[in-house]
This record gives sequence, structure tokens and C-alpha cells, in this order.
Amino acid sequence: FRNQYDNDVTVWSPQGRIHQIEYAMEAVKQGSATVGLKSKTHAVLVALKRAQSELAAHQKKILYVDNHIGISIAGLTADARLL
Repeated sequence: FRNQYDNDVTVWSPQGRIHQIEYAMEAVKQGSATVGLKSKTHAVLVALKRAQSELAAHQKKILYVDNHIGISIAGLTADARLL
């Protein structure tokens, strides 16, 4: 549950913990790996897609930007929305 110590990464709880850092570490455990390879003539982006539920199964891990740029999301797709 959230409390007054969850709002900022610079706020320590009475137990000496920074909850936002702990949440970020847990999110890393739930993320997935991505790899990008490039040669002189080709480029490949690969993403491991581990759906936590059927609701998350439709989320894309590799996104097209233009003919020269693609993005591969490692971690939670919601965290990459800002980018």
C-alpha cells in the first residue's frame, strides 16, 4: 500500500528505506531482455516478450520510428511511454 514515504526518491521511510527505489528494482525483475545487432548491411532488434497476463499480451516490445530508427523496450512497456 502507498503511504507518505512513496512520493519521492529522496524521502526515507522510518525503517531507512526508499520505497521508489524498491519499486524500480521490482519492475526490473518483471521486465524482459532485448538485443540489437547491426552489420554493414542489416540491423535486427529482438525482444523477449513475457506476458504477465492476457491483458498485457497485446503490448508491443519493438516499435517502428522511421526507415532508420526502431525502438526495443526492455522492461515494462508503461515505463517506456514517456520516451
